[in-house]
Amino acid sequence: MAQDGGLTPEEQHFKDSIEALNLDFETLSRAKEAYNEGIAFFGEEKYMEAIASFDKSVELSPRFLNAFYNRGMANLQLKKYEAAIKDFTTVVDSNDTKATAYLKRGEAYTALRKLDEAVADYKKVIKLQPKNENAMYGLGDVLFMKEDYQGAIDQFTLATAIDGQFAYAYNDRGSAYRRLERYTDAIIDYQKAASISPKLAFIYNNLGSTKKRTGDLVGAMAAYNKAISVDGDFYMAYNNRGGIYLAQKKYEDALADFNAAIKLSASYAPAFNNKGVVLHRQEKYKEAIAEFDKAIKINSKYGGAYVNRGITKEMIRDVDGGCADWKKAEELGEKLGKKFYINNCD
Repeated sequence: MAQDGGLTPEEQHFKDSIEALNLDFETLSRAKEAYNEGIAFFGEEKYMEAIASFDKSVELSPRFLNAFYNRGMANLQLKKYEAAIKDFTTVVDSNDTKATAYLKRGEAYTALRKLDEAVADYKKVIKLQPKNENAMYGLGDVLFMKEDYQGAIDQFTLATAIDGQFAYAYNDRGSAYRRLERYTDAIIDYQKAASISPKLAFIYNNLGSTKKRTGDLVGAMAAYNKAISVDGDFYMAYNNRGGIYLAQKKYEDALADFNAAIKLSASYAPAFNNKGVVLHRQEKYKEAIAEFDKAIKINSKYGGAYVNRGITKEMIRDVDGGCADWKKAEELGEKLGKKFYINNCD
């Protein structure tokens, strides 16, 4: 019996249980509130703030898988790939049927060039969701990176069979065809991709590069012009159009395009190299060497720039400098470097 208004042991146990339930409910409510704040920040593209909110959510509720997943998504946006992988792994370890977590972890592995891990994740998604075109596309991109171009084509084809408006899949299949020198197929795919997404400048750039390889300089020029009209800041298109002008010996036009590319991206080594080639053609050898120097400073493994600098050094009677550059180019796998070194230095 209770004494002096106290509780029996059974009544005390019941009271403690109710208080524990209330405490758990309050904790879950706070976790949910922090989670909702994170979702709001994510929607506003405030990814650091979103992560801080999701941190609070998982601290309060360590089994809140949606918070882990969305924190992974925020880390993915910030290119914090290792952190994203850790979050997505927490999700799939608790729920191995969560296809989207495998898919996004595959993207993070791809970004880190952990290609075998990415392949495994994309295949897991396809096993769980046989009609997931995004997983097929992701797997195709990884196979492309592994230089399995036919395997990539097969996956991109599956993706486009599911989604006939998948512009990126058509574009990337075109690039795989181009690597296999199937230029007609590549051009068809690039044109299809452009018809679906006419505002994607890189598609026209790819189309131009493929037409250039077939000798269709007029078609290549038109494609590069289109890329620039769609995106006036697309430095690669300026560089590539400059290459057409260079082939046509329109040196001032070429210089203008290479300078435009450099202005837009001061770290794009090919534009410096190509500018150096124009200056060499104009017999401005010291200025050309300065441009090759810049290209090599940006990319110390740029074999073509070493070849070109060596040729230009020879023109100013710096034979030793030329030979050193050709030797370096040969070490980097440039056949022309080996040819010039053998013919002029041995």
